Amino acid sequence: MRYFPLIPILFIFILSTFLTIKYIIADTGISFAYDYFLNKLELNSTHNIVSIKYNIHEFQNSNDEIFKFEDIQGFGKKLIKKNDNQYKPSPDQLDGTNEWIRSNGGDFSNKYSIFDQINTNNINNLKLEFKIDLNNKIIKKNWMNNVETNPIFYDRLLYVVTPFREVLAIDIENQIIKWRFKSLKKIDSRGMTLWINKKNKENSCLFVPIRNGIFCINYKTGKLNNKLGNNGFIKTGIVKAAPVIWKDNVVVATVNDQKVKIISLLDGIITDVINIHPKNRKFKGGSPWGGISLDKKNNLLFLTTGNPRPALIGTSRPGKNKNANSVIAIDLNQKKILWTFQEVAHDLWDYDIASPPLLAKIKVYDNLIDVVIITTKIGNTLIFDRYSGASLHDINYINVPKSDFINEKVSPKQIINLIPEAFMKLNLSIDDFDNRLIEDKNKILNNIEEFNFGTFVPPSFTKNVIVYGLHGGAQWPGAVFDPHNQNIYLQVNQIPWQLKLYLSSDESFPIKMKEAYNLYEKNCSSCHKKNRSGNYKTIDEKNVNYVPSLIKLYDKKFENFEYFLKKVQKKHKYKLENKELLKIHKLFVNWDNKIKNSKNYNENFQWSQFLYSDDLPATKPPWGKIVSLNIINGKINWEVPSGYIKNKKIGTSNFGGLIATSGNIIFSTGTNDKKVIAIDSFSGEEIWSYTMIAAGSTAPITFMSGNKQYLAVISTGGRYHNYSKKYGELYIFSLQSN
Repeated sequence: MRYFPLIPILFIFILSTFLTIKYIIADTGISFAYDYFLNKLELNSTHNIVSIKYNIHEFQNSNDEIFKFEDIQGFGKKLIKKNDNQYKPSPDQLDGTNEWIRSNGGDFSNKYSIFDQINTNNINNLKLEFKIDLNNKIIKKNWMNNVETNPIFYDRLLYVVTPFREVLAIDIENQIIKWRFKSLKKIDSRGMTLWINKKNKENSCLFVPIRNGIFCINYKTGKLNNKLGNNGFIKTGIVKAAPVIWKDNVVVATVNDQKVKIISLLDGIITDVINIHPKNRKFKGGSPWGGISLDKKNNLLFLTTGNPRPALIGTSRPGKNKNANSVIAIDLNQKKILWTFQEVAHDLWDYDIASPPLLAKIKVYDNLIDVVIITTKIGNTLIFDRYSGASLHDINYINVPKSDFINEKVSPKQIINLIPEAFMKLNLSIDDFDNRLIEDKNKILNNIEEFNFGTFVPPSFTKNVIVYGLHGGAQWPGAVFDPHNQNIYLQVNQIPWQLKLYLSSDESFPIKMKEAYNLYEKNCSSCHKKNRSGNYKTIDEKNVNYVPSLIKLYDKKFENFEYFLKKVQKKHKYKLENKELLKIHKLFVNWDNKIKNSKNYNENFQWSQFLYSDDLPATKPPWGKIVSLNIINGKINWEVPSGYIKNKKIGTSNFGGLIATSGNIIFSTGTNDKKVIAIDSFSGEEIWSYTMIAAGSTAPITFMSGNKQYLAVISTGGRYHNYSKKYGELYIFSLQSN
């Protein structure tokens, strides 16, 4: 009887241990949890609001990278004698199109399927076979993030990532969840890969990137493979892109230290490391987060890189910032970079290459050529010979505007291509603003002196810059290559973005100007803050509170009282007497001088979508479209708006993805209207659609199981403000007789 009080204590201990393992440690294991809590890594490379402590621009006098540009003549002119875009592709050109065991459709990342059971003749018979609520528990889990990981399929099992830190294996024929793998942290967003262990198939596993490493999860059971790494966890650094299997290795590209790492499949030990950037580089960032692709036959790895950091301010990173905003070819046998090409030099617009490199074998006249195809945020389609890096088409450069910020040394030239035709407009002008809300448009026009527009206009501390392409053009889903007609298909976003540079400081006001400060505090500080740093708040890339900073070290015009007076009178309804405004102006000038002398200030940048009051883009639609482009002649075949508003096909943002099939169908998802649609790949005509509970946020997948072709779509919502529903549901479609 004296042991009776220990029973509830023991029960509580057992219950708490169970809950700790199940909901805190989860299936990712104790070692991963320990490493996570010991090293809480954070990657700020994609944040749209960044504050940089003034550092006297330490690298501005040590520019080792000379801005030198030479136009490139494409080798295609020597080969093209006729437009040969209809032919039967060779078996090599169809390599990998009959399976989907790596996100984005295999090592080539071309998201094309040879299956044609579903085609344009029977698409009307495509019906929902079943769906699975990914949050079908009694205790509902919190939605963590939209899913951008393209599913994979093998041996009757569909593998999907959910918005609830889980990987699921779905038994398609029995329509059940076979196993569930729970993660302590978010599962990274660009893909996963199935390794088929030829020596012991039962030990085949999924390589899933989570936080600072990859997990090897048994494809049949969902349990960790304890023979690789630390009980199935291989600490590599942060991996975004789907790994690739090369020989007896798994290869990853890490975004925190920007390296390619080769890992033995025997024990999970990293055997080789290849640097993506020169060791003496003078910038951060340039991470390979967009994707990697593998030419297994020739032992070549291709990757695309992000922009240098800080994103919109380049004073601390002079020069081109070599290998950022680039496509990079790596010889895995020799463990070295074979060639590189940089699209945007000294990027100041977040114009990184977001799409994974797409590998294809193309036919130019009688020549079969292995190429890598890159589609970019600014509307370019770049096509290179895989071995030499030679461009198929001409690449040209134009002069671009200088910065009005004296410390910013911009690149004097940037890329401009005529062929292939640009699939989006980059040059933004006043004529682009929509007339649907004339009052909103007039507000912009009446304050036009506060904005800069154009092509490659540098961000400014004196004006807000409005650009296309920041999260526009071709995004992370990338393009699709159709080997039957040598077209690519891609989703395109044509959304305006507002770039802001501003200063902040916690330096106190000049003490001798207490009276003037009291006047400022009483009349202005409630909006502009007591330190004059303003308000810059965004939610899901929407500007929700913007009050400009009044610290104007980099805007000498504010030293002029008449200029200052006009600004105040235009922006404020209340009227202070001029003598009071004069006192405030003198306070600002003296305060700025004090900040300048103390060097106690931060340079900040922010971006947000440039919207009207209806929360839609300020420019004319379409804001999203699907484009078909022939890569041989470089011409656009067709382009169609994608996305409905109030049952009208306007063309909304597209942040999902598409696939194409031999049935002459393109399946697309990711629009605000929550639809998955089918398009005739010859004409661009929409021929089928289905409305889901939330927007799809990754490309669909199609596969064969039991002699039946399926289409699977994950519906999880979107990362931006315009996606109204955040959920988690899997839809499985197949052909059904009426």
